[in-house]
Amino acid sequence: MAEMKTDASTLSAEAGNFDRIGGELQGVIKGVEHTGSELASHWTGQAGSAAQSALQRFQEAGNAQIKALTDIHEKISQAGVQYQRANEEQASNLQSTAGNMGF
Repeated sequence: MAEMKTDASTLSAEAGNFDRIGGELQGVIKGVEHTGSELASHWTGQAGSAAQSALQRFQEAGNAQIKALTDIHEKISQAGVQYQRANEEQASNLQSTAGNMGF
């Protein structure tokens, strides 16, 4: 497995990117829902039912994507916090060790 190098600010920025993408996707879904609701009264018969069914599948898939993006955002954010804590603990331990050695 390749070595990964990062820092807390990079993780925070990337988590923000996933959050932004999720927000943009929500906007697209709302736009499609709005268009679909405007056209719903014109949809009749089998074609209308098929269009409404397709719109429902689109909404479900979009909501699943938003949930996945939210989960990724949360996990990256948590990783950033944990990374920062570990970094601070290591720095503190190093300072303590150096102090004990008279440096």
